[in-house]
Amino acid sequence: MRPLKSALAVMSVLSLPVHASGIFLQEAVTANAGTAGAGDGVYTGSAAAMWVNPATMSGMGESLTTFNLLGFDLEMKYRDSGDNGDGKAHSVLPSAGAFHARQLTDDIHIGIALGAVGGSSLSYGTEWAGAAALDEITLTAMQINPAISYQINPQWSVGAGVQLSWASLEQSTSLLDIDKDTDWAFGANFGVMYQHDERLAIGASYRTKLEHEFGTRVSGPLNGPVISSLRTDITVPAIADISASYAVNPKLDLLASVQWHQWSEWDNTVMEFGFVTDRTKTVTIDRDWDDVWKFALGADYQLNSQWRLKAGFSYETSPQDEPTKQWVDVPVGEQYRYSIGAATKWNDVTIDMFYEYADLGDVDIDRQFQNPVLNDITGTFDGRIHFLGVSFTY
Repeated sequence: MRPLKSALAVMSVLSLPVHASGIFLQEAVTANAGTAGAGDGVYTGSAAAMWVNPATMSGMGESLTTFNLLGFDLEMKYRDSGDNGDGKAHSVLPSAGAFHARQLTDDIHIGIALGAVGGSSLSYGTEWAGAAALDEITLTAMQINPAISYQINPQWSVGAGVQLSWASLEQSTSLLDIDKDTDWAFGANFGVMYQHDERLAIGASYRTKLEHEFGTRVSGPLNGPVISSLRTDITVPAIADISASYAVNPKLDLLASVQWHQWSEWDNTVMEFGFVTDRTKTVTIDRDWDDVWKFALGADYQLNSQWRLKAGFSYETSPQDEPTKQWVDVPVGEQYRYSIGAATKWNDVTIDMFYEYADLGDVDIDRQFQNPVLNDITGTFDGRIHFLGVSFTY
């Protein structure tokens, strides 16, 4: 009976990760990474701005193409408050995005965006307190986003697009092996932009929720092939953005964005486990997340005829502050991002370089189990990410 008891114990803590807001790596689809994405919803110097707001394409001229290339160094540490074992996960991975906008008529632009919107590969090992719930995880999320914009008049533009989202997930624990699975999900995005004059621009946009459904084979736990399959889903929340840019003088632009991520809809994770005996069991994990607010401020300064200098800062609220509702898949708290950048021109190509540091903060977790198979997970997660990237626009 021990394999069955182990299976039920694992189901009480196992869940599959969501990489949005908790660890939403939007940098590959950010238009102005040197300002921490501030003002992306009105920025027309990069074709990547169409991802936040498709209406920006109306200000991109006859044709604009951007390639974003970057690497990130992600580290998560866990410090156990008892003696059940600390943990550390670390990965260095590349990411990229490609964007193109083209004018069809005086009033209409079309474009397409392709980029990595989330994903990482982490391994905590089998010796830390939460190994029975999470040992190793790899998640990749990509989006294709064709869009169209229409310029109503010199002040107003509108845009809309279709989200085609592909995700790949692979996970294991010290008790279970879960095969990789992939899934497509579909949504839409909309935007509007108002160019008050040469100095002030304001934009608003909305991306609908996406929901990936995974069904995969499972092996384990321990020495008995008890669980055979798992069905669950991953939610990417609806996102609303309001952005603005203001030219203080011919050299200095101030940029700002406010985003709302509708994480309150992700109140639980439902998992359906299949057993080799052909019976099933559904386990529901209470998440009880709140909506997340993100605030970003940035500055873009024309240093001389060759160089522009950039800097930015963003802050995200926490979707969950209760330690008893934190989970090992996405320990979430407040996030702070600090970014600097520089841009120059080489022939007709704009080269935009940036560095960003993301402080994922300290997140307390207090999960206690009355089960000999599972250690209590009572301690603190500490995470950070270094980003280094370059974009080419022509």
